[in-house]
Amino acid sequence: MQSLFPKCPICDSEKGYKFSTFYPLVACKACKSEWALYEDEMELKSTCALGLTTGLLNKRYSFDFWKNLEVEGEPKQTMKGNSNALVETLRSFQRKLEKLKKEKTALQTEIEKIRKIGQEKIRMKEEETTALEEEVAKLKKELESLKELIGSLE
Repeated sequence: MQSLFPKCPICDSEKGYKFSTFYPLVACKACKSEWALYEDEMELKSTCALGLTTGLLNKRYSFDFWKNLEVEGEPKQTMKGNSNALVETLRSFQRKLEKLKKEKTALQTEIEKIRKIGQEKIRMKEEETTALEEEVAKLKKELESLKELIGSLE
């Protein structure tokens, strides 16, 4: 198995395989996927690898099939390293997520400030428009009064 698959077809681990006392079963030391070996093919008996279509379980496929396996159209997930590395990666993602949440909150605060400024400017323009409309109305009245005065003088 090690010579055919130096890396596990499921997780790409190079940790090797553990042979079962029940021939022909063998399991990956990293992801614990269990295989049944045959002359020109193998059968996946169990796996805990996320994203792997369960339709591959308990079916014999050629060695070439397993060598070129991609999980649901995506390249195989590498499980190299130990769980501490995975935990640190998760923590890193969580820190990045928290940072993005803070940035989102800051942007929302900025947007609200800009919105308030815009609303204040609109209110001021509305007041200016109202004042100008009142002044125009006054001027129209004065013009009408002047027309009446001119009409009475003629």
